[in-house]
Amino acid sequence: MELRIGCVGYSYPEWVGPFYPRHASQEEFLQMYGKVFDLLEIDSSFYRIPSAQMTRDWRQLTPQEFGFTAKFPKVVTHELEFRRAKEPLERFLTAIAELRPKVKALLLQLAPSYTLIRGEEELFEFLKSLPTDYRYAVEFRHGSWFNETVYEALRKLEVAMAWSEVQYTEPPPVATTDFVYLRFIGDRSLKKLGWVQIDRTPEMKKWLGHLRSVEDSIDRAHVFFNNHFAGFGPACVNAFREMAGLPPANFGAVHAPDRGQKRLIDF
Repeated sequence: MELRIGCVGYSYPEWVGPFYPRHASQEEFLQMYGKVFDLLEIDSSFYRIPSAQMTRDWRQLTPQEFGFTAKFPKVVTHELEFRRAKEPLERFLTAIAELRPKVKALLLQLAPSYTLIRGEEELFEFLKSLPTDYRYAVEFRHGSWFNETVYEALRKLEVAMAWSEVQYTEPPPVATTDFVYLRFIGDRSLKKLGWVQIDRTPEMKKWLGHLRSVEDSIDRAHVFFNNHFAGFGPACVNAFREMAGLPPANFGAVHAPDRGQKRLIDF
């Protein structure tokens, strides 16, 4: 099983000091992040569809082996609930196309109020209509989706049911395709970020155990940490790496020379 571990988002002022150098500007954050980690979930696409130029810059600012995932915009998943969503969906996919071949998966995060009875038909028709040159994961936040009928439908479409540590519900550790998409989200109770404030060791050990239980049947796992999970995403990545028997990510690598990568001012 290939295991990649990264963060949900990268552009956090609270990381200046504990992760990014104190002199770093926001325009330098992604390039610095890519010197330390090889995987990133783009969270901002949920709130605003990026432009094609923006995603093209992201591709050029990161190493060749770097991997992205991205959340579908909430106008598609929450506001329109997959109905009459052609225009924003096309804008999103046009922008994401600029990230090829670094896109590892695209994530549909559903609202906690979006139940099986309410949305089963729309969701699966939407999944069937998506381009086949991307891999997809769905994060359910209502317990009605956790049943064998849904799992089998996802298996047929080769879509992953996302695993997540989140306040709304806890999905069972069912692998529905050849990869796992695992998100450590937590809640919004932490108001100040930039350091670990909650011991999340039990939750990390639990999900690592679930990963180990399926590692012989999947090819890879993408694991992401949100700042609100414990207070500081990068430190959580290293804690999980240690649990998994991997060496820590070297935060000092943010100071390494660019090795030919373009800077934002070069465009």
